[in-house]
Amino acid sequence: MTLPELLIKKREYLLGRWEDIILGEYAKDTFRIFKKQKDPFANPVGHKIRIGMAELYDLLCDESDTEVATPGLEDLLRVRAVQPIAASTAISFVFDLKTLVAEQCEKEGMDRLYKEFLAFCARVDAAALAMFDIFSNCRQTVYQIRMNEFKTGRHIITDSARCSSQIMKEDMADSIRNRTTNAQPNEER
Repeated sequence: MTLPELLIKKREYLLGRWEDIILGEYAKDTFRIFKKQKDPFANPVGHKIRIGMAELYDLLCDESDTEVATPGLEDLLRVRAVQPIAASTAISFVFDLKTLVAEQCEKEGMDRLYKEFLAFCARVDAAALAMFDIFSNCRQTVYQIRMNEFKTGRHIITDSARCSSQIMKEDMADSIRNRTTNAQPNEER
């Protein structure tokens, strides 16, 4: 069996393990929601992660394909770009696939596929570099949008204490505080 044949045979298993690694970066409750909820409308972030990883996996398994930028992968990187994480953390999940594939080769007794594995690792490394560029462009776009908000003054509306949603939050907090301070403790009989 060749490495590409193994990667095709173990696709679902490896994708599941790889997905667990990236989703493991989130809180336990978030992990559960992202993992179990398959509906793209109820779980858009988990869906984008799942689709992006599947597209990347398929690209890495195809020795002839050199293009890394796919719509699903770009969506995955956009999701990571708006999160408060370092670029190295946002991209690091791609390297975890090397470890998973190496473990699978060892389980299958395919240590003889060293040259094929090195070629696969080179594709992963090249993909990581391309992904870093895509991620950087996404981060730059987020930064540019935020700067435009400051230039146009829209940040005053959304960040202001007089924003209607901010007023609603304050009113709700006051209402909850009033209920707890006005609540009388139950008297024992």
